[in-house]
Amino acid sequence: MKTNKVGTSSCSSICDKDLTGPSENESGSADGSNINHNGMSVWKTVLFVAGENAGCALLALPYAINESGWLGIFLIVMCAIDSAISGALIGKCWLILEERWPEFRGHCRYPYPAIGKMAFGNWMRIIVSVCMQITLIGSSVVVLLICAQLISTILETYVELSFGIWIIIIGAAIYPFMLLGTPTEFWPAAAAALGTTSIAVILLLIDMSIEMSALPELPEVSTPTISTISLAFGTILFAYGGTAAFPTFQNDMKDKSKFSIAVCIGFLILLLIYIPIASMGYLTYGAFIKNNVILSVSGGWKRNVALILMSGHLFFAFLLVIIAPIHEIESFLNVPRGFSWKRVVTRFSVLVAVVFLGETLPHFGKILDLIGGSTIALLSYILPPVFYLKLCYSRKAEWPERSVSKLELIYYSKIIIMGIIGGISCTIWALRGILAPDALTLPCYIDYNCRNE
Repeated sequence: MKTNKVGTSSCSSICDKDLTGPSENESGSADGSNINHNGMSVWKTVLFVAGENAGCALLALPYAINESGWLGIFLIVMCAIDSAISGALIGKCWLILEERWPEFRGHCRYPYPAIGKMAFGNWMRIIVSVCMQITLIGSSVVVLLICAQLISTILETYVELSFGIWIIIIGAAIYPFMLLGTPTEFWPAAAAALGTTSIAVILLLIDMSIEMSALPELPEVSTPTISTISLAFGTILFAYGGTAAFPTFQNDMKDKSKFSIAVCIGFLILLLIYIPIASMGYLTYGAFIKNNVILSVSGGWKRNVALILMSGHLFFAFLLVIIAPIHEIESFLNVPRGFSWKRVVTRFSVLVAVVFLGETLPHFGKILDLIGGSTIALLSYILPPVFYLKLCYSRKAEWPERSVSKLELIYYSKIIIMGIIGGISCTIWALRGILAPDALTLPCYIDYNCRNE
């Protein structure tokens, strides 16, 4: 039998507890159970799972369906199922760590890299950490760009500013909220993010159904190709790409063993939002749809309200996305968990980096496809089943035995293979699109009149 070679002496260093020691509400229970009486409930966790994901990629899904045809709807459903399973598996991985190594039963500031280390060793912790930083910082850039795009659209008749200036303004407005602590303190932002999205989607569906009913015939649609299907796969993966932050949410739950329930409910909510907006946008606008569907809808009060609501969602979603990489950076720099000048400086520096990247690459669609096909495919699709299988097949006499059925093994292997093939294909085509001579544009800090399209 193979054994896991990672010693328990390294466990506490992976989680990097607070310099003053874990407080009562951060620690596991005295009997080593998964209960944290001051943690989040299942329903609060659902808000994080659904609220973090339902946002910028939602607005790009109709464009992705036009690029992939009705195959895209199948991909939305398949990726929802597979990503939900992967999300549940990464939660089970954390329970295995707590089961085998008591050091993990307290609060851990960056649990996903810890899972990677205990499964394969320190080299995997480094890979996961790098991928998380790229994914979540990159996702934060996308969220910031779309939020700036929507707000500039709302106010363009009143205030004439360049897109680059709007990026800075939105970043400055978000910063005070970034100074909050853990996800437990962020749950109102999660509720606001999901609520605003749901209402905005309903308003957009009403407007699109009115426009579609007035059409003499359905519009022409694009002919899918290998490249467009591959890029659509990346966009769809991005729509379910919040798995990197899931272990952080689980660590703040009241009962961590119920995380799988929160994931399943959260992804069901996402499906109920994604399929109607993707299908209706595709049927109404066809090949003429923009990469942000809300900009394809004709003007009117419902569209304007939807613009405001989605802007509000993205504003709050930014906080949910950025918190995980911030925690890891603060752990690396030994920043105390409580409010301090170190937190103020560190989080301001992270925000400056995100704003700079947004000013450098103002076309969010290219970033979205690249991240979706590369690091998100790895973190949300490939690594969770790989880690789970490795931990289950690792044996020691004192560990409770865990088994994987043949059916589970087959399906987990299918998820891994699909993630590898789709991810590589999407990454190649996304890089070709970014590096194409006619695709290169000047950054906003060089071209004052830069545009996001």
